Amino acid sequence: MDMDLDSALRRLAEQPLHPRLAELEGDVMRLIAAERRAGGGVTLRTGMLAAVGAVALGVVGGGLSSAAAPAQMPTPAPAQMPTLTPFGPAAPLAPSTLLAFQ
Repeated sequence: MDMDLDSALRRLAEQPLHPRLAELEGDVMRLIAAERRAGGGVTLRTGMLAAVGAVALGVVGGGLSSAAAPAQMPTPAPAQMPTLTPFGPAAPLAPSTLLAFQ
């Protein structure tokens, strides 16, 4: 068995194409058009329902996670309360900083 990739690709290129290969693109385009005609407004309605559901799930999930977050993290003393500076050198919410409280 020849495992040389170049010679295997060369042999594959020398083989004649399947006769139905030329009709493949037209068949696919006809099937896509038929699916669009059959779907009608159901696709738009389903997409809108999915978008509303995703927003609702995000709001509920965000609310639950923000309500649970303060209960999990110990509160430092008021004198040690870090400020939030996302682009500065101080990063009070970095994992390494949060692990120091445990």
